[in-house]
Amino acid sequence: MAGSFQVRNKKLLPDLTKEGYLSKEIVLSTKEKHGVPAGSRLFSHHTLASVRKLSFFHPFAIPDDSLDIVLASTYNHSDEHFADKEDLYLQPETIGCETWRKLRNTIAKPPIAEIPSGHPMKRGGITERKSPFSVKLMNSGVHSSQTNPGYSRQPAGGAIFFY
Repeated sequence: MAGSFQVRNKKLLPDLTKEGYLSKEIVLSTKEKHGVPAGSRLFSHHTLASVRKLSFFHPFAIPDDSLDIVLASTYNHSDEHFADKEDLYLQPETIGCETWRKLRNTIAKPPIAEIPSGHPMKRGGITERKSPFSVKLMNSGVHSSQTNPGYSRQPAGGAIFFY
């Protein structure tokens, strides 16, 4: 849904209707989150990964090899000049586009329509290009930066200095 924002899913089961289907129902020992024993609550709570690992979850589309991953990426060599090497593997859901895959257990909520100053004037401009190094989800490289920006280590002394 275009223009929607993501809100945390507080239910016991994640919504994976766009990714695949369950051939049978998931057995839950409780429907409540509060006021039940801890073991019962932990048995009933599922994450995205735990539902995907179930034997009766059948996904709609799984990439067969690395070529499928490259073909599904957002990189277009005719539009981008001097692109980085990791742009070839950058997936649309990693940069915030909505696809059939989910990276977080969220629900899409439509925004509240507000008209500022009583008229539907729209603002435009250049949007910033998100760096793939700032994304800490599943598609990060092995050489991604893990330090705070602005801090560096001197080769001689080994102390951390701020520039």
